Amino acid sequence: MDFPAGPYKPTEIEAALYQEWLDRGVFKADPTSSKPHYSILMPPPNLTGTPHLGHALQQTIMDTVARYKRMRGFDVLFQSGVDHAGIQFQGALENKLKKEKNTTRQSLGRSAFLEEAWKFKAESYAANQKQFKMMGISADWSREVFTLDPKPTFAVYTQFKKFWDEKLIYKGPYIVQWCPRCGTAIEDAEVEYQEKTEKLYYLKYGPFTLATVRPETKFGDTAMAVNPKDERYQKYIGQEFEIETLNGIKKMKVIADDVVDPNFGTGVIKVTPGHSFDDYEIGKRHNLPIVNVINKEGRLTDVTGKYAGMTVMEAREAVLVELKDKGIFVKEEEYTHMVPVCERCKTTIEPIISEEWFVKMRGLADKAIAVINNHEINFYPENMAGVITAWLKDIHDWCISRSLWWGHQIPVWYCEDCNPSHDPYSQKGTIVYVPKDFDDAPKVCPDCQGSKLTREEQVLDTWFSSGLWPLSTQGWPKETPELKAYFPFDFELSGGEIKFLWIARMIMLAEKHANKIPWKNMFFNGMLRDLQGRKFSKSLGNGIDPIDLLNTFGTDVVRAVLTTYAVAGRDGRVNKQLMIERCTNYRNFTNKLWNAARSVSQVEITENKQQTTIESGDDVKMKAEIDRLVKVVTEHYENFNFHLVLEEIYNSFWHVFCDWYIEAVKSRKEEAAHILRESLLTYVKLLHPIMPFVTEKLWRIFNEESDVLMLTVWPE
Repeated sequence: MDFPAGPYKPTEIEAALYQEWLDRGVFKADPTSSKPHYSILMPPPNLTGTPHLGHALQQTIMDTVARYKRMRGFDVLFQSGVDHAGIQFQGALENKLKKEKNTTRQSLGRSAFLEEAWKFKAESYAANQKQFKMMGISADWSREVFTLDPKPTFAVYTQFKKFWDEKLIYKGPYIVQWCPRCGTAIEDAEVEYQEKTEKLYYLKYGPFTLATVRPETKFGDTAMAVNPKDERYQKYIGQEFEIETLNGIKKMKVIADDVVDPNFGTGVIKVTPGHSFDDYEIGKRHNLPIVNVINKEGRLTDVTGKYAGMTVMEAREAVLVELKDKGIFVKEEEYTHMVPVCERCKTTIEPIISEEWFVKMRGLADKAIAVINNHEINFYPENMAGVITAWLKDIHDWCISRSLWWGHQIPVWYCEDCNPSHDPYSQKGTIVYVPKDFDDAPKVCPDCQGSKLTREEQVLDTWFSSGLWPLSTQGWPKETPELKAYFPFDFELSGGEIKFLWIARMIMLAEKHANKIPWKNMFFNGMLRDLQGRKFSKSLGNGIDPIDLLNTFGTDVVRAVLTTYAVAGRDGRVNKQLMIERCTNYRNFTNKLWNAARSVSQVEITENKQQTTIESGDDVKMKAEIDRLVKVVTEHYENFNFHLVLEEIYNSFWHVFCDWYIEAVKSRKEEAAHILRESLLTYVKLLHPIMPFVTEKLWRIFNEESDVLMLTVWPE
């Protein structure tokens, strides 16, 4: 055989091999295949998200499973796709339009803005694809799905109609987490909490002094509250007092509620139902009125008089001046607490009352809890099952509407003739319709036959579509061969930060629509952080570009290093220097594999010698080591212990095969040629799912007429 001269050069091999795999269609799944089916669901990356090291880790893990299962004789569907990422994408596009064209979406109008969005989508998609292919990802690209494609769009609208018909969807005013910068409501799980040291202000309220961090919301106070067990204030409960406010004297009642912390401030709190989740619940329990003080732009409303139009921080400073002038201000002190911010733009969240669409969650959550408690899904690590069920037990109704233009527009139309107020519960003139495509819409009102129809402006929460991902990618609500062959999926992977937003929702929605679990095995990969334990971010400048590493060291080396971090639920800490050091080590390992293969290839083997060879003690030990390795490595692959797979192969190949066996048989290489070759090719097979390119190249050198390595039989 002709072994290439010189060291292994990944840049000369990887791109050509990947293209050959694509051309030969070896990644394609076949639901009609007689082979057993195995399915892997790719978490759809955000359309505008720049692929980072964490994505590369996930890609490595999923592709390792896909290649391993193909070698075990399965027809594998590695389902790929991309998420439209409503808030994030629209924010990025609006910034781009402002910078490049000095325009806004409002100036363009909805139709023209969406034209720009689809152009931007095409540009953004390229970055994801580049890294996927450089990483050697063996997804069935012919089946790739985008969440705004017709198939998932039809599924989303079918789901909405189903929920509406079952009275699980409703619209109404409710307190929500509102991001003034993104201009939309967001989910509780999309909120981060940052520790901040601010001021705690003590103010006079009738006979009391109470503490607040938000004096600017004083205009929305409708009661004072104490804990019913707080003996200091028992005699005041139920009494009404005249309170001096910045808008004059106002009567305010003292109520008792268990949510009040007697140890906060003086044990008395002001109740502002329109701008605090706890206060909102107190207000509901005690029938308190709601006064809106802060609007959706994060500015004070007209009820605040001269402060109207100010930002929250501007108003806070101005209000304090007047409070001091009127003798209401008592003192201030440092106060460290957790402040909610939008996970995307880091803007401080404003709890406000907004007219939104909601899904009732209690029934959906209870069914998901039962599935998890029955151990129908294997969680890696196991403790994530308890974490998710705890959240499901305390779940709130799901706010599914977003004040955006990019996304699935809510499929509700109102007749301007018989429902001009756009009341979704009107007995006439409300049409909930399942569009067949984006241009499809009802033409006439079924009640009055009028043609003046107006569609609901808001779009659906991104998670309303991505929660359907296991079903919609396979053609639900239609009964398709793919659904029959590949659903529920066998393997799914996710970072822990979206365990509630996405993982819990997929369980609930799959159980609701198909009465099945969405996947059998749920693997939570750890997060890669910098050496200080921080997330990678542009602002910190601590990010590591996988493309740079791939160009420098080759795909196999980067995948091997990432595999060492592929431990379920365990975060890893890295920086660029550490990654370079570890990549250098695995480049040495790759070269060791390449050079050992060259050495073995130079040993001649004939049928006669192979048949008459008498095995020595060294040969027996080497065969025993290979048998042991196959058994252990196979078990680790089956249990998703990828880091242990690599550790076992690395140590056995380097220290047993290279350092010991090759040296031990130097004087009798031809006698040992068969075992040398079979041992080497077993290492190559075992290593292929993690390091596909160098192993494929070596397999071709030793088996010129063979099929691709990924489709060969797994060693026994």
